[in-house]
Amino acid sequence: MKTFLFYDVETSGLNPAFDQILTFAYIRTDLELNEIQRQTITICLRKDIVPSTQAFLTHGLTFDELSLGINEYKAALKIHKILNTPNTISLGYNSLGFDDNFLRFMFYRNLLDPYSHQYANGCSRIDILPITVLFRVFHPHSLNWPQIDGKPSLKLDLISRENNFITTGRAHEAMNDVEAVIELSKKMFQQKDIWNYCLDFFNKTRDEVRINNIDKKLDIQNTRFRICLMVSASFGSKANYMAPVIHIGESLPYKNQSLWLRLDSEDISGLNTDTDIKDTFVIRKRPADALIVLPALERFLDKLPEESRNKSRENMEKLSIHKERFFEFIQYHIGYKYPFIPNMDPDAALYQDGFFSFQEKKEINLFHQSLKDLNLTLPDLNLDKTESIKKIKSLIKSPRIKILANRILARNFDNIPDNIIGHAEDTEYRLYMKRLKSSLEKDLIIGYKNDIKLNCRQGLEELKTTRQALLNPDQDTKRMLGWLKKYIKAL
Repeated sequence: MKTFLFYDVETSGLNPAFDQILTFAYIRTDLELNEIQRQTITICLRKDIVPSTQAFLTHGLTFDELSLGINEYKAALKIHKILNTPNTISLGYNSLGFDDNFLRFMFYRNLLDPYSHQYANGCSRIDILPITVLFRVFHPHSLNWPQIDGKPSLKLDLISRENNFITTGRAHEAMNDVEAVIELSKKMFQQKDIWNYCLDFFNKTRDEVRINNIDKKLDIQNTRFRICLMVSASFGSKANYMAPVIHIGESLPYKNQSLWLRLDSEDISGLNTDTDIKDTFVIRKRPADALIVLPALERFLDKLPEESRNKSRENMEKLSIHKERFFEFIQYHIGYKYPFIPNMDPDAALYQDGFFSFQEKKEINLFHQSLKDLNLTLPDLNLDKTESIKKIKSLIKSPRIKILANRILARNFDNIPDNIIGHAEDTEYRLYMKRLKSSLEKDLIIGYKNDIKLNCRQGLEELKTTRQALLNPDQDTKRMLGWLKKYIKAL
């Protein structure tokens, strides 16, 4: 039986490769949105995580709450099994833009398949935020829509309050947000035909068929292009969450990416010859992602602001005039490859290092099964178990699996002797921890976007800046700030 798995996560920060999930809450329902089961999983704060002050002031999780949680490795195994239950459709609010990225990196660093919950065993993903945007644009009377300073808002907590959704707990608490998303979904589900039509945007085959069935109507230098409308929360309320776009082709290095140019931008495709083509931008869409593509039908175009429609017509004329520059732009972007980052940290290397090989999967299965057999959660780690761990690690040949496996042991099992974690070939983890505590630029831990992992110095700076910005913090906030300062300094 197909089921929905509504879920939400709270995290230690905003970086999916380097921060961690702290709570994972879910409610499983049938396709009619009737509840089947629910659970919240709380995860201990890892010893290599510098908590973000802003994140903790938002979700309000305390050290006492987190200390009752399980370790990340055990949680990753549980959550992976839940999401990979056959015929599970996992969904949340902005889940494809945030939550699912955290899940993917958590699975990867814990040597679990990062993608199987997206396609295997009848499983798939849906994001309720884009569906909400579609209802906001085309069926605005289906909900009461909140505003902030006179501007429309799509914030879940405000939508929940404006529509009197019945939830438990506080806003930004994982289970509370799951309940709010289900209440929101029930409102939209009342228009069942529209609801089902929206769900099909998250079916890869149907999404691709819909786009391919849109006629190519714009002819530039004997090449025909599709003109479409793209809907996304990222376009903002001023544009009514919509943008006219032209489909310029498919990425050659990345077979699952179609490339789109926004037609209402000021400097279309860098036609100004003073603009370096390397500084130009395209929208990259993957099948069934959070970007919704519609045909440019008049009834849809009516929802587009007049300014955007006028700029689009003006820019299409420019593309026809500056044909050579336009095709140069296309050739650059369809062949573009993301730059290789040589000093990327292993935790962040999911996309650069790619899928696990067949041999790596064999080593991963051996590692997981061995930990299960050893039952390392028990405090009685005797000599036989210690020798078994050494033997397991000696059988792992893949460099990245060796590093990630050692980090799993170091982060999650306090009862493993230090001589197994920190010496010989395992000095990598000790150096990693030293870099986290260092203030030197050469010790920064680099991510997949050439970003950096929050270190102790930066964590204390964020804490100081946040404290100074708070005018009259309440007692709970003061306690939170005090705990965070003490915790980061102890690292």
